Amino acid sequence: MLAEEEKVAQETCETPQTDPEEEKETDQQVPEEKEGAHASRKDRKKKAESRIEELEKEKAELEKQNAELSDRFLRKVAEFDNYRKRTDKEKMESVSLGVASALEQILPVFDSLALAAQTECSDETYKKGVDMTLQSFRTGLDKLGVREIEALGQPFDPKFHNAVMSESVEGAQSGTVTRVLQRGFMQGDKVIRYAMVAVAE
Repeated sequence: MLAEEEKVAQETCETPQTDPEEEKETDQQVPEEKEGAHASRKDRKKKAESRIEELEKEKAELEKQNAELSDRFLRKVAEFDNYRKRTDKEKMESVSLGVASALEQILPVFDSLALAAQTECSDETYKKGVDMTLQSFRTGLDKLGVREIEALGQPFDPKFHNAVMSESVEGAQSGTVTRVLQRGFMQGDKVIRYAMVAVAE
């Protein structure tokens, strides 16, 4: 009885025998699985590289579009700035032309006042009134940026003077303005009316 129990225990403890063919098959499956996993990694890497390439192309295209838009924006800003400068210049020229046109009509009044101020008068109140009116006229011209052209004693300059006669004046250098027959005026760099002068021979 004891011998039989020992036999059963021994059979239970023995390592089960495996089929050599099964072992061979198992050994063959491991490299195939490894190769499959390696192929899968290669595919994923290839897909990742392909995606990176696509993204880089997309980035380059977006950068190109951005550069084009930036260039167009800068051109529009420059065009608008040029347009603003041009319209400002045209506006100033229009104002200047308007002022010059108005002054051409009222400068004869200034001439009359200047002549009246130079004329001898016994009525001091009248004389003072003329002087004050002339001064007020000059102040108005100053506010408009209008100034009188310097002529008397200056060398004749056809840019500013209109010579209507020549005369012999003792001590006067030839080509010098000896008399101002009509005052000339400028606004900025523009001549509104040339000074009418006599020039030394």
